[in-house]
Amino acid sequence: MAEHLTEEEQLEAIKRWWDNNGKSLLTAILLGIAAYSGFQFWQNKQQAQAEAGSVVYEELLQAVGAQNPTEEQQSTAKYLAKQLVDEHSGSFYGVSGDLFLAKLAVKDNDLDSAAKHLNSALAQGPSDALRPIVYQRLAKVQAAKGDYAGALASLDKGQTQAVLASYAESRGDIYLAQGDNDRARASYQLAIDSLAAEDFARRQPLQDKLAGVPVVALAKQDGDAQ
Repeated sequence: MAEHLTEEEQLEAIKRWWDNNGKSLLTAILLGIAAYSGFQFWQNKQQAQAEAGSVVYEELLQAVGAQNPTEEQQSTAKYLAKQLVDEHSGSFYGVSGDLFLAKLAVKDNDLDSAAKHLNSALAQGPSDALRPIVYQRLAKVQAAKGDYAGALASLDKGQTQAVLASYAESRGDIYLAQGDNDRARASYQLAIDSLAAEDFARRQPLQDKLAGVPVVALAKQDGDAQ
């Protein structure tokens, strides 16, 4: 009898525990299942989007692969690049789409559109590897528009150690365009000094730029001496 009562008491205790905790436990289990299912759905969706972006990106590369692309091929390339921006914003493919559209705009001498696409690429949050590239291209467009202060500011924002030489060269180009020959010369020298010793292919063009900077100050001194 005692054993029977003990079983009843155990069942009653279990019942009371379930009344007090069962609903919250069931809710937690259901939430866990929902969270896992949601994560799986999100993961699958991300993978599907990445695969779709990869397909469009490959088609874009093929469209621009010809040495002398036809007007139809260029039109197709623009369409595909815009598709990447519209459907894959915030990813490598979306940023690449804006970069390509900016390149085409520069080719058409539409610098305003080029700047717009480059700013759009920045707004998408490009990766650490792409960000300096975007800022440098934006700086070149700004300099071409005569906005030298904006160009230098863009280079300041995108500067990393990995692009020190390339950015120094861009600053040299901007200073030279401004007529600031001393800073242009210093920037080109910094670019040369920042190159690896074996990087002969990039060193010679920089040395040519450095040698081509007018030495205005010396010319004035020679004139004064006469």
